[in-house]
Amino acid sequence: MDYLIQWILTVTIEFIVIWMFLKEEPFLLLIYSILINSLTLPIATYSYINILSNIYLIELSVIMVESILLMFLLRIKYSKAILISTVANSVTALVGFLLTLVP
Repeated sequence: MDYLIQWILTVTIEFIVIWMFLKEEPFLLLIYSILINSLTLPIATYSYINILSNIYLIELSVIMVESILLMFLLRIKYSKAILISTVANSVTALVGFLLTLVP
């Protein structure tokens, strides 16, 4: 799949998950989703391809980084940020996995 399509899909899915948890300021949440995923997705993709092909370790690292960013940007407790990041990245990973099954 093209990297731009992956990025758009990731930003969209994670924005929806974040919005479902917070239900406030959708435009701002979309901007945050764009910023966060513009940082983490390229690093995760590069790391998976060139450094460590362990998707679980990569996803765990992404969840940790994104939860810290969410905590600071949204001014929420870390426990809520890590829950949102875990759900958002789990949904994104599941969708990505299902898309790999489609010929």
